[in-house]
Amino acid sequence: MILFRDGESVLGVTQTAHSALTGHLANAWVARAELPWDALLTAAAIHDLGWGRWELTPQINPDTGWPYQFYEVPDLEYAEIWARGTDEAASFGRLVGLLVSRHFTRLAGRREGLRPLVDRERSRQAALSSTLDLDVATLDACTELLARCDGLSLDICGGREPELHDWPFTADRLTLSFDARELPAGAVETITVELTRP
Repeated sequence: MILFRDGESVLGVTQTAHSALTGHLANAWVARAELPWDALLTAAAIHDLGWGRWELTPQINPDTGWPYQFYEVPDLEYAEIWARGTDEAASFGRLVGLLVSRHFTRLAGRREGLRPLVDRERSRQAALSSTLDLDVATLDACTELLARCDGLSLDICGGREPELHDWPFTADRLTLSFDARELPAGAVETITVELTRP
């Protein structure tokens, strides 16, 4: 979950809503013909698929009284979420599964408690890479772009102005919408953000 303050209210955005927004951002991006674009778009849209079950009944952080934000979730639960997510992503195809797995290891590589899952995913990546005719530079470029779209979506869903140094989208204006719930159990509202080429 992503939390942000809106005046006196605290709003929560699910990881799955954020993931869908990441897919919308990727879909609006200027396509790069040298990359496996369709698989990249799918990976962007579903990269947080594993969070769906957790988001239905999110754990409460005892230090704050609010649901854990995604980066605060304890290692055991975080590993369960991502193990489910990378397994489910693989059902979309080898390349989609590989890109989501690489995204996870990029995020989780610094959390020592996730080392067994990171090792499992690195083995998965090696096995999948051996069956795909893609070089490391192409995979790295896909991983970087997925991370870029993810970061922009996190900023937007967290109520922050996204950093857009160079305009990456095909259109001069992009309108994005996502749902946020007033916490602890308030109304759901649709947040609309408009990005415009400088």
